[in-house]
Amino acid sequence: MIFSKMLQKARKHNIELGELTGTCCICGKNTEQGHIKKFSANFTSAEFVSNGDVICEYCKHLVDNSNEYRRTMFLLTEKEYKPFKKDEAKDIILNLPNEPFYLYLTKTWQKIGWVNIFKAYNTSNKEFKVLIDYDLVYANIAYLNIYFKLIEELRELKIPKTVLESGNLEPHHYRKIVELKGKVNARMIQNELKINVNVPLWDLAVYLND
Repeated sequence: MIFSKMLQKARKHNIELGELTGTCCICGKNTEQGHIKKFSANFTSAEFVSNGDVICEYCKHLVDNSNEYRRTMFLLTEKEYKPFKKDEAKDIILNLPNEPFYLYLTKTWQKIGWVNIFKAYNTSNKEFKVLIDYDLVYANIAYLNIYFKLIEELRELKIPKTVLESGNLEPHHYRKIVELKGKVNARMIQNELKINVNVPLWDLAVYLND
């Protein structure tokens, strides 16, 4: 089920029927009850809605409530629309439902990421897609758990998140790891950090660990 229809089913908001026939510039579906293709002056995602000539009756709700959806992390199933805070995101991902869902996260709280949410439809909670602002990240729960464990261990050693993101261990950080885990493990961890630099799933795991 496309996002806008699943959202209406979960939230039970009213559908505003239009009179225009065409292709929706948001979801790409054809409609005979669409609305004029018009966005507010602060809509900054025109490149994502260049195709299509109307806004369908289901996506009209998204356009009208754009500020709410761009400033909210949420999990959507046919049964529930669940907004959540950043400190809840890790637990949400580790306990995803065993039913179709969409998952949206944000790092900016400003980008109109919901225009890309239609690409993030999932039917599995083991291998799934997460939309982060405009970016689609392919996730595997097994790899995520491995990343989470390593990140938690390093954070307990007071290794800053900026180091985990850059992959560059400072000499005093490296010595700390050697003292607690030995040289062999320290080298392995150092190599792991370098390998994971710019890996989207690693970046997500780091972002979710405060």
